[in-house]
Amino acid sequence: MRKENSTNFINNKTLENFCSAHKVLSQITGRWKLSIIFALSENHLKYSDFKVILPNITDRILAKQLNELKKDEIIGNKKSKLESTYFLTEKGDKFITILVLFKTLNQN
Repeated sequence: MRKENSTNFINNKTLENFCSAHKVLSQITGRWKLSIIFALSENHLKYSDFKVILPNITDRILAKQLNELKKDEIIGNKKSKLESTYFLTEKGDKFITILVLFKTLNQN
């Protein structure tokens, strides 16, 4: 929880009030979130697969980022008795479309 008189808190409130993209950007902000999203754009993955694809991520950060992405409904988690598999939701697929389009626009 940030102090209400801190610069970060004030900046965050300003963005929330004047920038409609703030909510979307806050959902994918994080050192590993885009890497996780792009990894899931190619395949459904188990937790252990992320450790192979992203070898420098710690278990604590991976779990935190996955939980935040699930909370924001960008990824889903299908659990069975033997394994848990992560996948992109429809919202996550839209993020991929937008990010690929943005990349294409910036190449020109």
